[in-house]
Amino acid sequence: MARAAGVSPTTASLALNHHPRVALRTQQRIAETAARLGFVANHLARRLARSRSDSRSTSFDQIGLIYLPGADIHVDRVCLAMMSGAEHELSKLHASLTFVRVNEQGDWKKVERLMRAGVVDGWLLVGALNDEVLNRLKAAQLFQARSASQARAARGGKDRVPCVTLGDHRCAQPVHCVNVDNAAAGRLAAQHLASLGHRRIAFLGGDMQFVYQEQTLAGFRATVKELGLDDDERLIGNASLWNAPNAELIIEWLRNTGPTAVFTPEFDWASEMCRILKQTRVQVPKEISLLAYEPVSPTARAHPFARIELPMDEVGKQGAMLLHQMVLDPRGEPREIKIPPLLIEGWSTGQCKMDPFDRLRTGKAK
Repeated sequence: MARAAGVSPTTASLALNHHPRVALRTQQRIAETAARLGFVANHLARRLARSRSDSRSTSFDQIGLIYLPGADIHVDRVCLAMMSGAEHELSKLHASLTFVRVNEQGDWKKVERLMRAGVVDGWLLVGALNDEVLNRLKAAQLFQARSASQARAARGGKDRVPCVTLGDHRCAQPVHCVNVDNAAAGRLAAQHLASLGHRRIAFLGGDMQFVYQEQTLAGFRATVKELGLDDDERLIGNASLWNAPNAELIIEWLRNTGPTAVFTPEFDWASEMCRILKQTRVQVPKEISLLAYEPVSPTARAHPFARIELPMDEVGKQGAMLLHQMVLDPRGEPREIKIPPLLIEGWSTGQCKMDPFDRLRTGKAK
């Protein structure tokens, strides 16, 4: 195949692994030659050669995705979106994706088996990530080292299988990570509603146990102060409001605080908020604006709210690209890539009106 392409075997090998030392035009010519001749790389031989050497190769054939779901054992839509984006990018690099769910301590044996087999060239990590998880992964890599020299190299990071975290994490140690800019989502929400003339904006968020909740609220609060909007702590609602047996608690909160717009930074909460407001005969967006917060979801498509959209598939794509760069050049310092959220215009926001709950307080609504 190398002779047919007019290059050396070394150049052909580097090109098939998308090495940056080989010009893109040369890579394309070699790929076309390989396709014409029906050349297929012998991955078993490649991995065997790698196992006999202490130096890392640039193999990028099989990527593992470790999903740590935390309390909920189901694969959530955010993970699915990131996994879809990663698989799309890996497919372009002729690599495959192996999904590994780690929900219990015994599940780590699946990771260790893959490590011992030497079939994974890199890891993508999603879910309840912290230093304990990273240390467990490092321990598994040390365990699979086949010689004392490999163990020494792994401890120094030379022979470790690289990993990239996708989405939120609580790791104190430096990690390569890709995530949506959560703080920017809060800023974008406040800026958009302020541009429509709203000064009194309610934030109805979750219970603040997750990273994205903390960061989104921080970005929202900072922008409210920066723009000189009503900085009233009573406008910050939380998940406890949803625990009411009916909508009375939320209505009471809105009646007492009198916002002209509401930002709901939790998935699918906007549709429930619409239902509650409809019960109270408060019209969206004629009387009050409602800004949702969604990944691309069936709910968002079925009810095209104005929303801050989280491009989680792009997080997966960028994570796969970063992992590929790390395999080619493992010497780089840990990088953090933040994907900006998107503002999607919709029917549920409009120009600021008078306090829509004033008529409720005066008893004009039945």
